[in-house]
Amino acid sequence: MDFMSGLDKFGLNPENINDLYDDDKVAATGNTPVAATVQTEDETDFVFAKNITCPVCDKSFQTLTVRTSRVRFLGSDDDFRPVYKGIDTIKYGVTSCPHCGYSAMNGDFIHVSTTQIRLLKEQVAARFKPGSKAVPLLYSYDEAIDRFKLALFSAIVKRAMHSEKAYICLKLSWLYRGLLEQLASDCRSTDSEEFVSAQKSEKYYYEQALDGMTRAVETEHFPICGMNQDTVDLLLAQMNHKLGHLDVASKLVARVLVSKSASRHIKDKALDLKNEIIKKIRDVK
Repeated sequence: MDFMSGLDKFGLNPENINDLYDDDKVAATGNTPVAATVQTEDETDFVFAKNITCPVCDKSFQTLTVRTSRVRFLGSDDDFRPVYKGIDTIKYGVTSCPHCGYSAMNGDFIHVSTTQIRLLKEQVAARFKPGSKAVPLLYSYDEAIDRFKLALFSAIVKRAMHSEKAYICLKLSWLYRGLLEQLASDCRSTDSEEFVSAQKSEKYYYEQALDGMTRAVETEHFPICGMNQDTVDLLLAQMNHKLGHLDVASKLVARVLVSKSASRHIKDKALDLKNEIIKKIRDVK
């Protein structure tokens, strides 16, 4: 299964990308989660169109942005996926230029070097097939997933740090999780092709996120993706736990629990996870 599928309609061909974190190759070529709020007609009340100028092609366009003052935070899953009332804010986390195809997480969009702009012009803009430039009232999950895949492709092309690519993969996994919750709320069969495909994609991008974030910890300085070491350790522990890597999760939890810099909140979360891991190990035995 091609998990970068869908980019061909934009004129981009990622078929030679087998390792998201191999820059040389690219250059040559928790617990039960908090139930996400299902998209409703009121979602349009939480977003507005914002004017942006692309740093790659210098053209202006509009992108949908969340009205942060309007949304109400309900909680988060164990792996920090946020849940808000009436809207899945993750869908609006990428800025994508409809003219040249360059896309990135909102906070990273304007931060591109001269070398990266050259790479993006050669490998994205030169091949990109623009679609409709009209701004929709909201982004569906399918539209949001396409935008995040464009961001991932752009990150690979511009040789972004492991953490940036990993964070995009994590958000993609969360998007598929939200899509699965929407399909379930629509009473779609868990045996349907759409449901099974979304499950596979959620796991694939989650595994890629774990791989990339683990590499980032080994090669980059903190903070990583805005998180300090204790927070990243807890995130990695939760991800390893979710994927069944209990030994690795246990070691990461232990490191958080003995950390002198970890907050009480982080240590409480780590202790809860430790108890979950112990219970799973006992159940296996």
